[in-house]
Amino acid sequence: MKKKVFLLLVLVSFSLSSLFAFQVEVPNEVPAFRNLELTLEPGPNDGTVDQARFYFQMEGKREYLYVEFTQDKGNWTALVPFTYLTGEELVYYTQVKTTEGTFIRDPQIGTKKARLLQDTTAPTLKLVSPQAFELALDKKQLVVFEIIDESALTSFEIFLEGEPLMEAGVFQQYLSFLIQPAKAEDAVISISMIDKYGNAKQEEYIFAITGEKAPFFVADGKLLGEMQAEYILSMGEGTNTTKINEVVSDTEQQVNLSFEVGGEAYLKAGPIALELKAILKDSLSVFDILEAYPNTLTADLQNFINLWHPWNFAEEFDYTGEVARGYENDNTFSAQLSFFGPVLTYTLGDQKVNFQKETVKDLSLRGTSLAIDLPFLDLVISKGLTDFGLYQIAWPQNFFGLKFGLKAKKFWYLQTNLSFISSLQGRYEDLIVAESTSAIGDLYGLDSIPPEENLVFGLATGTENNFFTLDASFALTLYVDDAGSIIDKDKLASDINDGFGIDLAPYLLYVDKISSVFPVLDYFPFTLGLAVDAVNRDLWGLTYGADLAIDSIGLKTWFRKTDASFRSLGSAVVTDVWDIGGTWEREIAGFNVNLGYDWKMDTIPDILFNEIIPIVKPSLAPSADPTENDISNIVHTAQAGIDTPSSNLLGSLSSDYSFEWATTNAKALAGQITSESVASNAILNSSSNDTIAQHTGDFRWKSGRYKMSDLNLSLGAKTKDSYITKVITDGVFDGSTFWEFSYGVSTSLKFRSYSLSLEFEKEWSTETDSLTAYGYDGKFSIANTFFDTISLSGSLDQAYQGVALQAYRIATNLALEKRFGKLSTSTMVEIGFYDSKISDIDDALTGALTVKGTFSK
Repeated sequence: MKKKVFLLLVLVSFSLSSLFAFQVEVPNEVPAFRNLELTLEPGPNDGTVDQARFYFQMEGKREYLYVEFTQDKGNWTALVPFTYLTGEELVYYTQVKTTEGTFIRDPQIGTKKARLLQDTTAPTLKLVSPQAFELALDKKQLVVFEIIDESALTSFEIFLEGEPLMEAGVFQQYLSFLIQPAKAEDAVISISMIDKYGNAKQEEYIFAITGEKAPFFVADGKLLGEMQAEYILSMGEGTNTTKINEVVSDTEQQVNLSFEVGGEAYLKAGPIALELKAILKDSLSVFDILEAYPNTLTADLQNFINLWHPWNFAEEFDYTGEVARGYENDNTFSAQLSFFGPVLTYTLGDQKVNFQKETVKDLSLRGTSLAIDLPFLDLVISKGLTDFGLYQIAWPQNFFGLKFGLKAKKFWYLQTNLSFISSLQGRYEDLIVAESTSAIGDLYGLDSIPPEENLVFGLATGTENNFFTLDASFALTLYVDDAGSIIDKDKLASDINDGFGIDLAPYLLYVDKISSVFPVLDYFPFTLGLAVDAVNRDLWGLTYGADLAIDSIGLKTWFRKTDASFRSLGSAVVTDVWDIGGTWEREIAGFNVNLGYDWKMDTIPDILFNEIIPIVKPSLAPSADPTENDISNIVHTAQAGIDTPSSNLLGSLSSDYSFEWATTNAKALAGQITSESVASNAILNSSSNDTIAQHTGDFRWKSGRYKMSDLNLSLGAKTKDSYITKVITDGVFDGSTFWEFSYGVSTSLKFRSYSLSLEFEKEWSTETDSLTAYGYDGKFSIANTFFDTISLSGSLDQAYQGVALQAYRIATNLALEKRFGKLSTSTMVEIGFYDSKISDIDDALTGALTVKGTFSK
C-alpha cells in the first residue's frame, strides 16, 4: 500500500513538473544592491512563449509588481531594478502565456522566496576627471568621481574650504560637481556620503591649482539659418463699426518675411584668437524687398568704411555721396582679435559696451573698441555708431567712450569713465559759420528734428569679500536736446571778453591741442542750446548712491539720489528720484520669509546748485521761495511676505502684506515761506498736496499636479484686497475710506492628448462710481492628431457700474500647428467684438487670418 501511494505521488509530481518546464533561475541569496537579471528558459515541449511576467512583492506592500520578459535573439530576459529590492526577502512567482492561449504559473500555488543580502560596506570614490588632482585658477570646471559602492547614495555633501558647493549631483555610479577656484593655494575638498543602507564615509582630497592648459590650436564654427513667411488678412482694424459690410470692406493684407542667416567662426593658435560673425537678420514686407535690398547692405558697408580705422575721425562724419539708408535691420557683423585671452582685445563691428550702470550700460555699438584686462588694470576705448539713423529722416548717433579702472583681485575696484554721445552729421570745422550761428537742420533738411549731444562722466568704487559686497557710484551728465545751432568758439570767447571782461582765448589753445588728437568738438560742440541750458541750469545732471549686500544673512540695502536733469543717452536710468530702502530674505524650515522697506521722493531739484555749490560758497545757494512746482511726492512702503514649501498634495501658498503711506513735503515747503497766506494758498491747499494710506493683502495658492492614470489636474487661486484711506485731498482733510477687492481662480486639466484650462477673475471697489470688472478665459487644445496642435481659446470681459452693464468684449482664437521636418507651419483665426453701452462710437468688430511658415536649419 505504501509503495502504491509513493508511486502515485511520484507520478503526480512528474505530471505537474511537465506542465511547467519553463525555468527562471533565481538564486537563494539575492544582493539587494544590484539589479536582478532574469532569464526564462522554455522546455522543448512547452509550445511558444507569447508573454511572460515575473511578479514580485515589495516589503510592506500587498499588491504585486511585475516586470515583462522581452525576447532578443531567441532569449527571454527581464530585469528588476535594485530600488525595488527592499526588506529581508524577495517573494515572487512567474507566469507565462503561450501562443495557444495557455497560462502557466510557477509555482502553481503560492510563491517562492529568496533572501535579500544587505550592503554593509561604506562607499568610496575614484577620480575619473580630470586625470590628476589639478584644477585651473578662476575657471569653472567639472570634477567627476566614480562611486565604489554596492548600493546607491541617498545623500552627500561637498565642501570647498568649509563652503558648500551647490552645483553637484549623482547620476548612476558617478558623483560630479562644478568648481571655480578663486585662490592660487591648494583647494581642499571634503565629501561626505551616506548610502541607502546607512553606511557613511567622509573623504578629503587636495587639488593643486595650476594655470589653464588650453590646446595650442582650436578651430570651431557654426551656421545659422531660419526663415519665416507670414500672411495676415485683417478686417475692421481701421474703423469702429459692427456693420458686417463695413467690416468686410475695411480689409488689409500683409505678406511679411523674416529671416536670419549667417555663421560664426572661431580660430585660436597659441595666445592669439580670432572670432568672426556675420548674420543677416531682417523682418519686412515682401513688397519692400527690392527697395530695401541692396540698400541696407550698401548702408552697412558704408558704416564700416567710415568706422573701420580706430582713429579715422576725418571720415567718420563725412556722408558725401553716400546712399541714404531707407530701412532698419538687425544685421550683425563683427571681428574680434584677442591676445593672451582677455588681456588685449580689439573688436571691429557690432558689439555691446558696458562702462557703468548710470553712464553706459548694454549700449549697442557699431564701431571699434580696444580693451586691456589685467589683474590690476581695466582699460576700454570705444568709438562708433549707436544709432545708424535714416539719412534725411533722422540723425545718426555717434559715440566715443573711455573707461579706466584699477582693481585688486576682485577685493576692491576703482573705475572712472568718460563718454561723448552726439547726433550730428559733419565735422565742427564744416558746420560753423564765421560771425554767426549755423543751423544744422537747414544744412541737412532735418530742421524739425534737432540733434542731441551728451557728455557723460562716471566714477565708481566698491569691494567684494567673503562678508559683504559694497558698490558706490557717482555720475555727471551734460545733456542738450537741441544742438542744432553751432557757435563759433573764437567768436564766443570774443563776445564773453567784450561783455564780461573775461579772456578765454588762452584756454581755447588747449581745446585746439586736444581736438588735433581727438575731435572733442565734433562730439560735444559749442552750441546755442548748450548756452541756453547752462543759463537756465538745465544742463547739469547728477546722480550718486551706494548698494550693500550681505548674502550670508540675505540682506540688501540701497541709497540713490538722481535729479531731474540727469540724462544719459547710453543708459536707461530712473531720474528725478531719491530712493532709500532695504530687503531681508531668508529660508527658515523650508519657508521663504521676506521683509522690506522703501522710501521714495520725486521732484528732486538740481543737485549741483542746491547741494554741492552751497557747500563751497553758501551765498550761491538758491534763495527764492518755493512754489507749487517744488512739491514732492513722498512714498513710504513696508512689505512682509512668506512662501510655504511646495507639497505634492497641498501645493504651495504665498502671502504678502504691504503698507503704503503716500504724502508730500508741502508742510516743510510752507515753513520756508514768510507769508502765511502764500504758504497756505500756493502750497498747503495745492491740488498736488495729497496724503493716502493703503493696506494691501495678497494671497496666492498653486496646487500640486494631481495625476490619476492619464489624467493630470492642477488648480490655482489668488486674491488681492486693499483698504484705502484718503487722509488729505487737495490740501484739505478728507478722511474717506474705501475697499478694493479682487480674486481669481484657475484650473488646468490634461487627459492624454486633450488639455483644458479655465480662468475667472473679478475686481470691484466700494469707492463711489467705481466699476466692477469680470474676466472669463478658456482654452482647449488637442495634440498629436494630423495637426501637432489644435487650440481654441476664448475670452469675455465685462464692466459694470452697480448692476448696469457698461461694456463688454468677446475675443476668440483658433490656431492650428503642423511641422513637416524642418518646416513649421501655423494658421490662426482671430475674431473680436467690443460693445459699449455708453457710446456706440467705440463699438467694433474685427477679424484676422494669419498664416505662418518657418524653416529652421
